[in-house]
Amino acid sequence: MKPRGSRIACALRSADGANGVYDVHPGEAPRSVGTIEPVKWDRPPSGEVVQGVFTIIGEMGMTGQVILLDAAKWKALETAQLTEHFYAALLWGGTPLKVVDDALLITRRKS
Repeated sequence: MKPRGSRIACALRSADGANGVYDVHPGEAPRSVGTIEPVKWDRPPSGEVVQGVFTIIGEMGMTGQVILLDAAKWKALETAQLTEHFYAALLWGGTPLKVVDDALLITRRKS
């Protein structure tokens, strides 16, 4: 089984308007995540992440699917520690929005 692309291009925007970019690469084993690069910010952010944009980059460029997450969904992914599962679902043809829904459910149950 091959991943859907060679990497995920990720972009984050913080509450104060700082923009960050990073890439996520697939792992060697099926449904695994290899490397998650550190976020490169255009300036140091002083607020929380309010938006995240994720797209798969393949051999011919973008695959056409762009996922946009708002602040609540991104925070839920981080709180539930499901960001790596989200990346794996994107890279390997899973359902990344189901992972987001699960993260929201988990964080609601905790509070």
